[in-house]
Amino acid sequence: MGVDCSVFVWHIEYVNKRPLTKRQKEILDFICAHIEDFGYSPSYREIAENFDLSSVATIAEYINILEQKGYLKKDEAQARSIRIAPDTDDSSLKIPLMGTIKAGYPIEAIRTNEILEIPRDMMGPNIFALMVKGDSMVDDGIMDGDYIIVEKTNHPKNGDIVVALLDESNVTLKRYYKTDRMVKLQPANSNYKPIYTKNVYIQGKVKGLIRKFAG
Repeated sequence: MGVDCSVFVWHIEYVNKRPLTKRQKEILDFICAHIEDFGYSPSYREIAENFDLSSVATIAEYINILEQKGYLKKDEAQARSIRIAPDTDDSSLKIPLMGTIKAGYPIEAIRTNEILEIPRDMMGPNIFALMVKGDSMVDDGIMDGDYIIVEKTNHPKNGDIVVALLDESNVTLKRYYKTDRMVKLQPANSNYKPIYTKNVYIQGKVKGLIRKFAG
């Protein structure tokens, strides 16, 4: 079975901060995603409408709690002033390592239950990690054993490095190029040939890379 991107959810854990209830985390996730997408925070009214709540005062209570728990900062004198609180102590972010992907010939992705720590600047909505196996992307600096940080999307731009699902079962890592009639998945290694296909589902694009050195 391939890596089904529909099951990937934003699963970022904040270490050394007080735990959140389900609704508190949902509101925090919505605020983070809004800031990521638009560059500024949502209004209290927009948050309330997103969660089908009629009371802005209820949202204000949630924001106060998130601020008290160390997740948010806000300026009472300024509109749309909610921001993500900076790291304190040794706070870090963790995302799920969803499996292994082949940088070579397409293979079935292998799931894992591991967690990978990532820098905060790689944070975003719908982020997950995959471990790379193979050398077809070495000329783009992606080596065997690297961890790629992937942002879920099925609308990549030409030239993006993508996680591509082929034949509903096989997953590969390649650069994406779309023409009028088909998609070309381009390796970054002259030892491999491009893949031309009409049947491909893009599960995400590479946002970053983490390399662990032995020693």
